[in-house]
Amino acid sequence: MSNDKDKARLIDLMGKVLMMVSDGKRDARTVADWLQKLVNERSFVPATFMDKGWSYEGERDARSAAIGLLDNYSKVKFSTSWLKGGVRVSGKVRRCRILEDRFFVPLNCDHFFDLWNNKEKIPEEWKTVKGMITFDGDVLRDSVGGHFVMCLKWNSGEWIWSCDWLNNLWSVDDPSAGLEI
Repeated sequence: MSNDKDKARLIDLMGKVLMMVSDGKRDARTVADWLQKLVNERSFVPATFMDKGWSYEGERDARSAAIGLLDNYSKVKFSTSWLKGGVRVSGKVRRCRILEDRFFVPLNCDHFFDLWNNKEKIPEEWKTVKGMITFDGDVLRDSVGGHFVMCLKWNSGEWIWSCDWLNNLWSVDDPSAGLEI
């Protein structure tokens, strides 16, 4: 978290930028475009990260979006309660069950992106997960209409990502990352 000196510095810099725009030293559109690029780099943009045919499918899970990025991901829990006693379940049924769980809020693509760009934030114990750690707060759509969720996996000494198809069958090896409430 930022301290008071960081906040004061940010306010000072914002004032200087606004003065440069208002006195004509900088073009407002150029500054706005540059700031938007900075914001986008902290947020997951499917068409940028994957390919230009990718997008979010439908509404993002509101509870997941409300979490914001985490400073400490060791508070994250892994859920497989969506199996409801079964061995495997389809991804679409799985995601519906995850979103129906009032006591579990799944992480989303922004959390995935934060971890991908800041791997030192990934807790050491996550390396023990056999399958894919899934981020079910968002569903992505590819250019031909398939539905996917973002995933992380520790593999051969490094973190890898994938975007796994919701029509797959999912097992206990592929937990959903989220916060218990």
